[in-house]
Amino acid sequence: MASDRNDTGLALFLTGLAVGAALGVLLAPASGAETRRKIGEKVRSVRDEAEEEFSEGLDKIRTELPERKDRYAEAVKEGWKAFRQAVAAEKTTPQS
Repeated sequence: MASDRNDTGLALFLTGLAVGAALGVLLAPASGAETRRKIGEKVRSVRDEAEEEFSEGLDKIRTELPERKDRYAEAVKEGWKAFRQAVAAEKTTPQS
């Protein structure tokens, strides 16, 4: 859970960084061609960072998913086992 919050915080930070940089470039005095070049560079940079973050997140999911799937499957199996035992105990207990 803490990792999810850290990932979200990082994504928000990168978004804020990109917006701030874009505003800085737009508000700085420069020729139109220079401004467009700077914006293009910044967009490519942010895109590359986002692709890298996405790739890392996808790798993390691919790594953790099988382990979590096995844990959840085992928990469901144990839950059904406990349920069957409770039903069996209910059937053998005399009713008043």
